Amino acid sequence: MIIRQLKHTQYEDFCHSLSKRACAQPLNAFYTVTMHVDDWEYAVRLQPERHNKIAVLQALQIDRRDDSPNFGLITDGKLLSAFLDLLLWQGIRR
Repeated sequence: MIIRQLKHTQYEDFCHSLSKRACAQPLNAFYTVTMHVDDWEYAVRLQPERHNKIAVLQALQIDRRDDSPNFGLITDGKLLSAFLDLLLWQGIRR
């Protein structure tokens, strides 16, 4: 899990962006955002925290090139940090 603390306005803007473009299941505290990088699809799980913090919990790499999708769990801190940085950049600048 990777956590970033944002300024209050950035946090509010990002949470608003999450509510528009992310999927949230009932009774789950996290959002799932779908990202496409090259030929890969990623489902990144993010959770807003107290005190203007955003946590990225994990990501799934989804390979849809075969007849049935293959999934790989990503918990590596460097990759999760990169996903979070990309999503923050996209969500805050809009």
